Amino acid sequence: MQVTELIVRRQKALWQDRMRSYRVYVDGVEVAQVANGAEVQVAIAPGEHVVQLKIDWCRSKSLNVNVRPGESLTLECGPNSTPLLALVFITLLHGQYLWLRQSETAVPAGS
Repeated sequence: MQVTELIVRRQKALWQDRMRSYRVYVDGVEVAQVANGAEVQVAIAPGEHVVQLKIDWCRSKSLNVNVRPGESLTLECGPNSTPLLALVFITLLHGQYLWLRQSETAVPAGS
């Protein structure tokens, strides 16, 4: 059986959210938490999925991904705001507080 996995890599932050984990949701279900500067691997079914990150009431935009059988898909994430703009992001732009994007390369799972 081919392993299909989603890898979420969190950019290391010196200040923002450094002591707290982001919750990783796939198709609306929390599947993992990723700490500052860490990565998590989650086994998922092949096909189309919606991935989103959350911390408290703040979140990333939803990201639609398509994972092929046996593929390892890597996503990268981090905070959008800077220390000076944090108040604006947690009040007015809470739906864009985190960024989430697909990494440029996909590799076979288990590599």
